[in-house]
Amino acid sequence: MSENNANTVTIVDETSHQECVHHWVIADPDGPTSNGSCKKCGSAKEFMNYFEGSSWGSDVSLDQLNKSVNRERKNSLETVAASVREEESY
Repeated sequence: MSENNANTVTIVDETSHQECVHHWVIADPDGPTSNGSCKKCGSAKEFMNYFEGSSWGSDVSLDQLNKSVNRERKNSLETVAASVREEESY
């Protein structure tokens, strides 16, 4: 038998063009999120450093706590200073 190459049809298998099954390499934790990249295709993605529903999801940073404490402390000192001024005026 002889083959006629002029009538040959090439069929592209759609399954050969599937998306990458990622192998994520995630950077060390640095704040609430870490950057990751796929070892196979190089895609980049941001990952949360906590599980949804955990207490960390609504956690506040140390900077936020310091600002809150300092604000409360400042308000308390202003109240005390006003009281002292009032007492001294008698």
